[in-house]
Amino acid sequence: MKILVTTPTGNIGRQVVRELLAPEFSVRVIVRDPSRLPEEIRRQTEVVHGSTDDATTLRRALDGVEALFWCVPGESLQATDVRGHYERFARAGGQAIREAGTRRVVTISAGGKGLARKAGPISGLHAMEDILNESGAAIRHLRCGAFMENFLREAQAIAGRGVLSYPMPGHLAIPMVAATDIADTALRWLARRDWKGIAGVAVHGPEDLSHGQATAVMERVLERTVRYQESSANRYVQSLVGCGASAEYARSRVEMFAELAEGISRAEPRTVESTTPTALAAWTESALRPVVETIAPQLNRDVASACSCDAQTGGGS
Repeated sequence: MKILVTTPTGNIGRQVVRELLAPEFSVRVIVRDPSRLPEEIRRQTEVVHGSTDDATTLRRALDGVEALFWCVPGESLQATDVRGHYERFARAGGQAIREAGTRRVVTISAGGKGLARKAGPISGLHAMEDILNESGAAIRHLRCGAFMENFLREAQAIAGRGVLSYPMPGHLAIPMVAATDIADTALRWLARRDWKGIAGVAVHGPEDLSHGQATAVMERVLERTVRYQESSANRYVQSLVGCGASAEYARSRVEMFAELAEGISRAEPRTVESTTPTALAAWTESALRPVVETIAPQLNRDVASACSCDAQTGGGS
């Protein structure tokens, strides 16, 4: 079976590629920068140089392909039309899939379909679903909970200040799932030939957690203070803009958290099938802890250096 994998260097895509390197599969990847692929992956796959928002390149990459793993790369911090980002990729994808006659597609989407109205990137992913549904392919949209990997973006704040902060109340629980569990679910659908039609597939992780509960897990595993502090919408926007984000990007994130707080995750009730095994504690130990332990010594050196400078200059007075 020949399978095309998009975003093969992403958190999910790279795991999908590695698991597909078996005799029964022929793997093709499409990537903007082939040098980002490990050498062993370049040796064992067919590499198409290009972007999945280019319908012509994607159509060529789909020649002879039976199944497509579709994941839109995340929008940049400078994005000014977050929903449009996902729609642009989906239009190119829908055209290429239709022209190539690709039989089956497995996409990475988000929970809340049917309830989310203005939820930033979540709404963009749902718009992507609607566009791809017109391609003529059989599709399974993996509607995932919040990625545990998103916490890696907060590693510096966790290591330096012991704080995790989002514009969402800390007691509201949402599904949280590891990328490895999403990849495993995608692989099960990609490897099968016995399904048709279009459907959503919930991928929820082992349990719903509030951010307050999540920081308690992190504190225990990391053996350092970690607390959750709800941010105001304005402060969160200012923080992101201060890090180089566009105002539109920052507002899209506030919209996302606001709708999560309203309970859009209820759109896909948890089932035995949607419950996946990787617990936050295990993910924190394997993924977050190494990053925090790498960052923390540098932060300590920076603080020590600043204190030394203060002592030499009289504290800047």
